[in-house]
Amino acid sequence: MRRSSKYKFRIIISVLFIIFISLIFISKVIDIPHRILVELAIFIVVGGILLCLVGRWESHVRDAEEKIEQSRKLLLVILEGSPVAILLVKKDKVVWASKSIKDILGWPVEKWLNESSMAFCYPGQKEFVRVSNDIIYKDIARKGRIAYEYDYVHKNGHRVPTIVKIQALDKDNLEEGIIFSVIDNSDRKKTGEVIKKLNQELEQKVEARTKELAEKISELERFKEVTVDRELRMKELRDEIEELKKVKHKAE
Repeated sequence: MRRSSKYKFRIIISVLFIIFISLIFISKVIDIPHRILVELAIFIVVGGILLCLVGRWESHVRDAEEKIEQSRKLLLVILEGSPVAILLVKKDKVVWASKSIKDILGWPVEKWLNESSMAFCYPGQKEFVRVSNDIIYKDIARKGRIAYEYDYVHKNGHRVPTIVKIQALDKDNLEEGIIFSVIDNSDRKKTGEVIKKLNQELEQKVEARTKELAEKISELERFKEVTVDRELRMKELRDEIEELKKVKHKAE
């Protein structure tokens, strides 16, 4: 496109130059006033310069538009390929959504764009109002960005654990829009539950082992007490026998 524009303006300049030369030759054949010829020449030169400037400006504009379009396509590819679902919300209505939202909550993009609010992915209207007032809009205007965990309603009816990050385009004017980033937290939550269960089982095993060791220690202590008592009685018995022997020996 850029190359064709250059060729087009080169052709225009060439045509103007040919016209200018033709007028010079015609002026020698036909009696054209010198003043008119000079005005035509100035008009052609000025017009050619303006055409060149306009051509360069249009070329820069086209280049800028091409770069913007390439950036837009690249951004869309990145957003659509991301496992994080992106929503642009204005006045509780979704005006743009990435396809990843269907993978997370089951609802197609058309559903998000056609509904007047996001209430359909909440357990009820009251819950939607509560979350909007107490979680989202309570802090977004003050902080500009917030993050929270919430279990949204899947199209099939079950709850999906998610991590939601919200960024206001302009915290002083929320009507410009809010960006929702929705991350599926199911695997992480399941992993956390498994770890919690393993920790509980480990604690139970530790408690059982500790109890078992305590019982063995208690048995050993009882055994020690019994053994020590017996040893003491045996020593006392030996001492009594020795005393008796001494008394018998004296009596003899």
